[in-house]
Amino acid sequence: MILITGGTGFVGRHMAVRLLAQGEPVRLLARKPVEIAGAEVSPGNVRDVASVVSAARGCRAVIHLVGIIRETRGATFERVHVGGTRSVIQACQEAGVARLLHMSALGARPDGRTAYHRTKWAAEELVRGSGLAATIFRPAVIFGAGGEFIPTLRQLLHSPSPVIPILGPGLSLLQPIWIEDVVSCYLGALEKPETEGHAYELGGPEAFGFEELVDVIAEDEGVDKRKLHLPLLLARPAVAVLSRLLPGFPITPDQLTMLLEDSVCDIREMRKTFGVTPASLREHLRD
Repeated sequence: MILITGGTGFVGRHMAVRLLAQGEPVRLLARKPVEIAGAEVSPGNVRDVASVVSAARGCRAVIHLVGIIRETRGATFERVHVGGTRSVIQACQEAGVARLLHMSALGARPDGRTAYHRTKWAAEELVRGSGLAATIFRPAVIFGAGGEFIPTLRQLLHSPSPVIPILGPGLSLLQPIWIEDVVSCYLGALEKPETEGHAYELGGPEAFGFEELVDVIAEDEGVDKRKLHLPLLLARPAVAVLSRLLPGFPITPDQLTMLLEDSVCDIREMRKTFGVTPASLREHLRD
């Protein structure tokens, strides 16, 4: 039995389906009722240690995927990334589960410019100090069926605006990785004891500048609009104000900061260890 925290999310659903297809019993920690054919559901959430302990009992491994990309009043990066990981580690220790696969993020570091990256690093530090047989993954932006990355850009392209807004120069690099390649790395780690105690960066075969990426998707969508570069001196204060006034505003100041950083990695270790030759973005734009 494998326990997946965050099993009802984008990555978790793909993970559960693949594990079940391989004949591996799967249990999902879920706050709300959910149905994934063949999966067992255990009610609870990562901020309730007792519920995680209950869900982890009898499992041979825990795949910890819970994370957020923007804060809300009840869910901060500190509470979810750090507090949630602390709960999962405690649950593994109490339930006698030695194996942990932990989802971090590319760019996680102690001196990160955003709370997202700093708390992802802090969670990694907890995992490294846990004494568990843990493997850490730091994926680049993930795309695929059920994800938000490509649909968000598609919405931008199909908005009523006659132009496509590009924040800043649009040169920061992204290295999107297909969801099924991420899942393959996780499933590979489950069967490779030599991955314990290591961290792996996961990325696709190509890096795109943000504006270049918009062009690739615009071409696929048949959208032909002029692009308008918004100077950062105007974009930063505008995003800060609008994200406070409009709860559904599509980007936060932290997300803007991350969008302006390169998010790329060397994938040679990923390919060597897991035997994964990552698929290109263009192959799966229609997922």
